[in-house]
Amino acid sequence: MVERLLDRLDAVNEVIGRAVSLVIFVMIAVVMFETVARYFFNAPTPWAHESSGWLQVAYIFLGGAFALQRGFLVRVDLIYSHLSPRAQALIDLTLGSVLFGLFAVVMIWKGTNFAYLSFKMGEISATEAWSGPVYPAKFMIPAGMILLTLAWLTRSCRQILLLLGRDTDR
Repeated sequence: MVERLLDRLDAVNEVIGRAVSLVIFVMIAVVMFETVARYFFNAPTPWAHESSGWLQVAYIFLGGAFALQRGFLVRVDLIYSHLSPRAQALIDLTLGSVLFGLFAVVMIWKGTNFAYLSFKMGEISATEAWSGPVYPAKFMIPAGMILLTLAWLTRSCRQILLLLGRDTDR
């Protein structure tokens, strides 16, 4: 039963991660459009720079959980990689969970405040010609951290099952 729940959470994370991975192509299209408009037609756009930055925020924060699930996050593993899977799980569940928990709490708390204040005051971009709302990009911070926390919890549950001697095939 626990494994089925973990598999479903992983499946949701997989769908979100694969969808967010396509954002890179939108970013490329925006930058290419801006480059062609600026240098070939001498008609720069007021929105391309900021919108590509906002897309990058979505790509990074919403894709973090998928990266964690796939093991793509960077870690210093001079010693870690030489340990057994059980020892790695124990380190991740103790030290890793404490550090991640502190990071996640601060990012969700401060990110939510940051985004809410932007929404509440109707913050718009600094580019006067564009004047788009900023809060959608800022809400990517807590949303991405919530997804990352769910991925961390799923991973931690799998590590607990490993320590208990149950094979989780991940």
